[in-house]
Amino acid sequence: MSSSIRKVSVDQLQVGNYIRLPISWREHPFMFNSFKLKSPQQILLLKKLNLSHVLVDVKRSDTQVLSSPALPDLAESKADLDKINQQMQQQKQQGIEELKQFRKEFKKHEREYADSLTQLRAINNKLTLKPMDALGQCSKLVKQMAASLSGGSQVTLHLMNDDIRPDDPNYHYLNVTVLAMMLAKQVGMTEEEVILVGQGAMLHDCGKLLQPKSLTMKKQPTRTELLELQRHTTLGQELLRNQKHLPRAITAMIGQHHEFLDGSGYPKGLKEKDIEPLAQLIAVVNTYDDLCHPRDKSKTRPPGTVLGLLYKAFKTKLNNHYVQQFIKMMGVYPPGSVVQLSSGQFGLVTSVNSHKLLYPSVLVYDPAVPRQEAAAIAIDTQGLTIERSILASALTPEAFQYLSPKERMSYFYDTRQA
Repeated sequence: MSSSIRKVSVDQLQVGNYIRLPISWREHPFMFNSFKLKSPQQILLLKKLNLSHVLVDVKRSDTQVLSSPALPDLAESKADLDKINQQMQQQKQQGIEELKQFRKEFKKHEREYADSLTQLRAINNKLTLKPMDALGQCSKLVKQMAASLSGGSQVTLHLMNDDIRPDDPNYHYLNVTVLAMMLAKQVGMTEEEVILVGQGAMLHDCGKLLQPKSLTMKKQPTRTELLELQRHTTLGQELLRNQKHLPRAITAMIGQHHEFLDGSGYPKGLKEKDIEPLAQLIAVVNTYDDLCHPRDKSKTRPPGTVLGLLYKAFKTKLNNHYVQQFIKMMGVYPPGSVVQLSSGQFGLVTSVNSHKLLYPSVLVYDPAVPRQEAAAIAIDTQGLTIERSILASALTPEAFQYLSPKERMSYFYDTRQA
């Protein structure tokens, strides 16, 4: 047992102690087995559970353990305690039922995501041989996604649990498509413009289909290989040069998504006035996803840190309006962020609601709660806040296995009326 953990009689507890219960999660009305005591009633409820002791984490506690009992008389509070206990049990059961419903809905989103990924793979498999057919499928898929995105005023961005294959670039293509369409909606574009952005995002890296996978997937390319990789922007335009019906904005997004406003990008070193506005939007999202998933895994940063980097280090390179709206859309802690809560617990941000950006849903690590029953809770409902973002590598092995943070984060959304 850690030196900061003490076995303490329930009679000696006081508000501010951070405790861990020595009983099963199903045997008490509290949402977690580890938490900070916030009221005398909670201490009385612990007494009512006939617990002789609990474990107190001194380091996480706001107050010291009392040396002598200081509880009010239990009999005087019995009626109130029974009522509080009943309310807490009901809230806990309601939370469990809501979790079941959420998981049912989430399975639907995962199926939609998997179907979109399958369609995207089919598009890219066909694009070099039958570009007309592939572009038709691309247009159909993007229009389906746009119709779904415009279906409500409230958008929730979810972290997907797909079993990602590291050598499959389609996850990047779909991530950029999902986030670019959401950003287009965020900045007030029409549904037609959102569709245009979606098509450009889905096709933005199509030039890589003409490059060997041994090059595109290389973790540490040489300078010469990097220059060859950069040719994917012009190769993509060449691949579709005979598709006269393709809007110019789409070919511009393919050719210009690595151009920067200060002229430091490629392939042409264009400056702001010469870069298609929709390509500027794609550049923001593409840069975010690239920074979240670098070739060199040692350079991986938490999503929230990447957002800060976009705002500070890319101030002269990316469209500031789009960057600000993108940060507003993603929240301070985007899905996939590993965080520490005000309770001291660690968690994984699983979804962010556009109307509650400061209070995302978080899967909380509590070893006493079975993983299959663990709730991705809206932290505001439990009076919790996020204190900081951390690297997944900083988790203990047990917490890492429980939370299962993804090496590559895949996003999908659902919408509803506020």
